[in-house]
Amino acid sequence: MAESVLMQAATAVHEGNLDGLREIIARSPAVLAARDERGRTLLDLACRAATGDIAIPLVAGTREQHAAVDLLLAVGADPATGDDDGWTPLHTAGMAGHSDLARRLVGAGASVYANAYGRDGGSALSYALFYAKAYMGDVLAPVYPDNLRSAAALGTDLERFVAGEGLTPAASAGLDFYAPVFFPMWERTFSRQEILDEALSWAARNDQCESMAALVDLGADVNASAFRGTPLLWACYSDKVAAAAWLLDHGADPDLRHDWGGEGHGVAAVAMHLAAQHNCVGCVNLLLDHGADPTIVDGAYGGTPAGWAEYSGAADTLELLRRRVG
Repeated sequence: MAESVLMQAATAVHEGNLDGLREIIARSPAVLAARDERGRTLLDLACRAATGDIAIPLVAGTREQHAAVDLLLAVGADPATGDDDGWTPLHTAGMAGHSDLARRLVGAGASVYANAYGRDGGSALSYALFYAKAYMGDVLAPVYPDNLRSAAALGTDLERFVAGEGLTPAASAGLDFYAPVFFPMWERTFSRQEILDEALSWAARNDQCESMAALVDLGADVNASAFRGTPLLWACYSDKVAAAAWLLDHGADPDLRHDWGGEGHGVAAVAMHLAAQHNCVGCVNLLLDHGADPTIVDGAYGGTPAGWAEYSGAADTLELLRRRVG
């Protein structure tokens, strides 16, 4: 299969040209199994197009782009086929938070057990929960990996992972995945404290206050930065006001600095930087009410929360800061 035919089909998908896509498939049915230089199939490329290339925040994609995905599934495209890194169309739907797309892929035979980048636990659900999309658990079932971190993020029973003063082996199953590959490497210890603190971070970004309370009772630290940010930073990133309020009420430091997110993204940032950047008015108000410093600067650019808001076009937050702070 000439790559040019695959690219022609991918262009038709991106443009929502269903008639053109049908013509290409009729003329060259092998295009369904063709791969580009990264091992991506036409269905993979179609799912990327329908999600704005895995855009965060969510980009809905056009009706025609989603119809192209359905057309490919109807004529036999395999949703379980991964690219050279093991990334499947279901990973795209999970990370981007497209529940309906994920439902259609699972219905067509996509596997929730597929691991991307050779990492145990690197499932579509793991990517969804990492990016604060607990609602994807309704589609990406059964839960994989079924560990303490996933249970905390989904708000399900944690007691089955507790054994006396310790944790069961299942609590740490599938923790080889901890973030997308463009994040820094993490030299894990898999200690009890590290597992609890990471689970607390995932619970916070997914607004699971009951999970957070249970984890803190087990010894999780509300001010720990298990990996690239405290629970409060992650709660504010994902605009989870209830989780942020719970953390602040239980001792989280609103001005605690930590590197956050991907490599070089949030150097010595605080929760208000993230809340301001993502136009999370509720979290900004909450932080100010808890005494957060609105003039604090990050470690990379010397930017204040207002500067972060202005740079990202967060007009509502910028107006709020100007009104409350000056």
